[in-house]
Amino acid sequence: MLGHNRLRACLTASLAIIVAALLSSLPAVVSASQECLQIKEEYDLRNLARNDNVLLIVYDDESASVPEDICSNLSQHALTEKKIGPNGSATLFATLEVTAANQNFATTLNVGRLPSFLFISAGMDDASMYSDHITVYEQESGKIDPVAFSDFTRKHVGFSPLGNDVFTIIFFDSVASRFISYGNASGLNRLKQKGLALIVKIATLVGYKEPFKSIGKLYNRAFAMSLQHGVEYSSRHVARMENNLQSGNLTPGEYHELQQKIAILKSFSHPKVLTAEDDKKIYTHVALHIGLIVAALILIFLPAEGKSEEDEEPFDTPVVAKVVDDK
Repeated sequence: MLGHNRLRACLTASLAIIVAALLSSLPAVVSASQECLQIKEEYDLRNLARNDNVLLIVYDDESASVPEDICSNLSQHALTEKKIGPNGSATLFATLEVTAANQNFATTLNVGRLPSFLFISAGMDDASMYSDHITVYEQESGKIDPVAFSDFTRKHVGFSPLGNDVFTIIFFDSVASRFISYGNASGLNRLKQKGLALIVKIATLVGYKEPFKSIGKLYNRAFAMSLQHGVEYSSRHVARMENNLQSGNLTPGEYHELQQKIAILKSFSHPKVLTAEDDKKIYTHVALHIGLIVAALILIFLPAEGKSEEDEEPFDTPVVAKVVDDK
């Protein structure tokens, strides 16, 4: 019985260690953050635009919800994709709230409908004319066209983001690349592909926080569809979704949703070249998941420990009452 108890204790400890290792090695969700700069007067703008480009969002009380979201996401993409714009200067992102105190300044900037988006090229000084440095994004009927706005930022800033953050998970991208490397496989390689998909599925079950959980579901679906329809599935759908992005009929929410799906599907349609370190991480996760499953199965089927005679409590043994003779 002592050996039986020790085995159960060792298995329980092993499970705890494996789960802790899996939790500590959960893949990181890639994104970035940077607050927008707030401009209140003309001096602030000229100072920023001396050495850097500035993408300025001008708004009032009624349009206050729009600029902060867009400006924040633009700056996040600038960190992860491209800091330097086409003119060779970095781009800063800023907001200007139009008030009674700075109304004349806003008029000088040639601001029309609010919110308004302005690109100010670097190189301004105290004598510079705004007309020589400012390009205004022209919007129609007060509605931001996702495609037109993306074209505007791509031309002047160097990339085309819109909507909320677009996330990817580096480790899952590596697993997807290894998965695609086997092609439309059969036999042993098919089993390897299923094993890789299972690793990602278990990892998303362990990771319960957002955005990891919701992003993980998209990866799981991509793996499942690739197993069902072939490794060409992602390439076909990326092309279709990119055409939909150019349709001009999408709301900002729909535009972002498509961007997120495309980012994940491109892990399959455009697999990266794996390094030895990437493979090491994959094999480590494989070993941890196998250990978790084996230890859990042994614990489930290991017979429950019984009691030995020495373990019985004194009152566990029934006492037979004897008749007492009063004579």
